[in-house]
Amino acid sequence: PQTSPPQPPANGERLESNSEKKADLDYYSQLEILQSPKLMSGILKGIQTRYPEVTYDSLFNKKTGQTFWQNDTLAINPLKQTRIFEVSYQGAEPQKVQFVLEKIAEGYLKYSLPEDVQGQEREQQLKLIQEQIAILEKKLPPIKQGIEKLQQQYNFIDPQLQTQYLAQQNSQLQSQKLETQAQLLQQESQYQALQKQLGLKPEQALLASALSQSPQYQGLLQELLELETKIAIESARFKGTAPQIQALLDQRSQLLPLLEKEAKNILGSNTNQVDPNIIRFQDSVRMGLIQQLVLTANNIEMLKVRQEVLEKANQEFNQYSQVFPGVFGQYNDLQQQLKTTNTQLTELTNKSQEMQLQFVPKVKPQPWELIAPPRIPSNINGELITVSPNLPLNLALGGLVGLFLGAITAQILERFNNVYRTTHEVTDSISLPLLGVIPASNEALILPGSVAPTIDISDITYPACSPFQEAFRALNTNLRLLNSEGSIRSCVITSATPADGKSTIAMNLAQGAAAMGQRVLLVDADLRCPRIHTLLEVTNQLGLTNILTQKLDFKTIIKQVKNDDNLYVLTAGEFYPDPTRLLSSKPMQELMKQLQESFDLIIYDTAPVLGLADANLLAPHTDGLMMVVGLGKTDREAFSLALREINTAGVPVLGMVANGDKQETHYYRDY
Repeated sequence: PQTSPPQPPANGERLESNSEKKADLDYYSQLEILQSPKLMSGILKGIQTRYPEVTYDSLFNKKTGQTFWQNDTLAINPLKQTRIFEVSYQGAEPQKVQFVLEKIAEGYLKYSLPEDVQGQEREQQLKLIQEQIAILEKKLPPIKQGIEKLQQQYNFIDPQLQTQYLAQQNSQLQSQKLETQAQLLQQESQYQALQKQLGLKPEQALLASALSQSPQYQGLLQELLELETKIAIESARFKGTAPQIQALLDQRSQLLPLLEKEAKNILGSNTNQVDPNIIRFQDSVRMGLIQQLVLTANNIEMLKVRQEVLEKANQEFNQYSQVFPGVFGQYNDLQQQLKTTNTQLTELTNKSQEMQLQFVPKVKPQPWELIAPPRIPSNINGELITVSPNLPLNLALGGLVGLFLGAITAQILERFNNVYRTTHEVTDSISLPLLGVIPASNEALILPGSVAPTIDISDITYPACSPFQEAFRALNTNLRLLNSEGSIRSCVITSATPADGKSTIAMNLAQGAAAMGQRVLLVDADLRCPRIHTLLEVTNQLGLTNILTQKLDFKTIIKQVKNDDNLYVLTAGEFYPDPTRLLSSKPMQELMKQLQESFDLIIYDTAPVLGLADANLLAPHTDGLMMVVGLGKTDREAFSLALREINTAGVPVLGMVANGDKQETHYYRDY
């Protein structure tokens, strides 16, 4: 068969990684990713358009679990002391070999497109903060305008001072009403007494007062009075027909028209209709009483007007008093909104400035390069070279590879001496119950959707219940039997440091528990670096942060996982600048109580323990905490420090889970 062997270098495609992100990964992890079903599924779809018989199992010879040279097999090898991967494909058809290698090169180059994850996350967080700042800045003017409008419309500056002023005004108003009522009663009583004494109505008293104030009229009236006196005296001496009497009577007859004319000039009316008591002479005492009657009548009218004014003011005051409590409430709400908005704006502005100061632009990572295009080796005459079977060459290569692997193994053991490598080392060093051992498996290699297309369930075949899946069912069983008083209803899953696989453990445990009939909710409480929505491929527009900050109903935010009736997920939600404050809030505790009533099991995926308080804040409100130990990854000292922090906080610990064991899978498989 015609092949593309690993040696010489130009025989297969070679990919060089200049990406800082990819260089940080060890070759074994990178190799596992390059061979993972998730990444290869997209490449296989392109290959199968021409060669449908090419499958994942045939490429990597998954029937025996090894990769060796047979027809239609693929090999991916890192070159020693370089950042180069060599990809070789062996097959009987030259065109097929060339086509397969070209598609693989195309897929791997697409995968290697640079992603400055930390920089992108920082820029995204900064962008979100700036968007929130812009939203808050737009909210401030309407709030201030609302406050000013209330102050102008209801004429107050501070509602507390206005309340005190209203109380004082009401007291003064009621006092004035009582005083006016008392004065009015007094004046009316006095008026009735004067009217009875004088026998005059108010208008007649005014006429009498007007006549008494005219000098001419009073002079004529005085002459008439003197004449009447003389007539009375002379009548006592003489008869009525006497000349003396007649002369006096003639004088009176001449004086009366003058008096009537003067009265008419003063009163402006027909004197025949005027009470004679008014026209007659009024002495000083009677005139004093008349003036007092007129003054009392005026006082009564004035007090009645004042009483009407006070009554109207009282009605307006009552209307204002009924409206003002609502205005007071609106004012306080607007002031609270203004205070909250200013506080949030200050916090976000400080956070934005801090992130801008901390942001140091890095050199943009470069994608992988294809340093040798896919080609099939040939001799000088252009004939294709057959590379298999070649027993001497294979034996020689086998010996060299054995020596090489031995050296690499020694270096790896020396390098990772301070990490937990096996479950025995974990149980010997840590006095916590080992609740489960999760085998290393390709099923755990889940990549983001931007790296590779979504896998069709028909593209990859797994056993009905693989050792990887069975490990999580066993973990769930141990968890349910852990508490003698009752099953575990909620737990927090975390790790000492990042990259130990806590999110993967949380997701697969939730799936395993749901498969066993429990109604399960998976909560992404890692608000700093959420991954659950990526692993389950669901949206993260609304989530935990939105429920807590916007007071939304959790029932409308929780999503049911596709193709799983028992599994639900609550994603992290929008970015929040202070996760610790949010997770320690009373709304979070109330939400955890409400969720507990709706699900059989709730799993909280939180941030790592070292340096962060998130897990220690949530665990006391659950049945306990589970620690994930990444075999070959978790640093012993870091794990010890994490346990010390947990013990100091008094957090209940259920146990630990060993993740990535490469020695346990054969037990279940042999059975």
